[in-house]
Amino acid sequence: MKKNILLSLIILVILNACGTAAFTGRKQLLVYSDESVAALSDQSYTEFMQTAVISDDAMDTEMVRSVGNRMVVALTEYLSGIGRPDYLSGLEWEFKLVDDPAVNAFCLPNGKIVLFEGLLAFADNPNHLAIVIGHEMAHAVARHGNERMSQQALLQSAGQIATQVFSQTKYGQNSQTVELFAKTFAFGTNVGVVLPFSRKHEYEADRIGLYIMALAGYDIYQTPLFWEKMMGDKKSSSFDFLSTHPADTKRIAAISESLDEAAKYYRDPEYTIPAGN
Repeated sequence: MKKNILLSLIILVILNACGTAAFTGRKQLLVYSDESVAALSDQSYTEFMQTAVISDDAMDTEMVRSVGNRMVVALTEYLSGIGRPDYLSGLEWEFKLVDDPAVNAFCLPNGKIVLFEGLLAFADNPNHLAIVIGHEMAHAVARHGNERMSQQALLQSAGQIATQVFSQTKYGQNSQTVELFAKTFAFGTNVGVVLPFSRKHEYEADRIGLYIMALAGYDIYQTPLFWEKMMGDKKSSSFDFLSTHPADTKRIAAISESLDEAAKYYRDPEYTIPAGN
């Protein structure tokens, strides 16, 4: 009885939690409200910043702030212009540079973006920095965080139902077998659902990031060069089956294929890349 009720609730949630991703129009399952996701993000951001060390490099900090704000203005104007300011719901953009040698950056679903100083060894000019910031902004405006949380909640419920069903069969008569089934189910959904979904988000963020870059007037055609620079001399493999991110070679190929489409988002058809950028 409980199993049927839980299954009915899952179906009801799926039917009533549909949305579309900004720019791509991809159908999404969004269980949580923008307000609840933003509240959780605010808490995570506060906790992170309590231990983070803010960079004291005034020049780099200003570059991060300037590029980020320019991209926010361009994105806001565009979405307002097409009548979709709702895609910005729950987003309070903020850009922080922290004193950390890691080559990393992240964006919380509330629009709080953190870049680590180690990344600036590669993103050392406005165009390359815009590639990173555009990608992180894309995760937020496409509501990837909400999607992942929604997916995890539904997979957890599905796992509980599947385990209950299995425990009532002739194969699930002892606790060890049931536990093994639960672990196998979790591994299968991780490899077969969660990781591919994460890679899909990364591809989508790369693509939307190009659009935002173009709207802000940055040189999107430097993007493959930037990722090649990030790869360096390391040997790249096309194997990404067990990874949350696409293989570098696949990523660069997908970005290269998206450049001409992204160029349509330049607001000035006569646009040329400013010298020195």
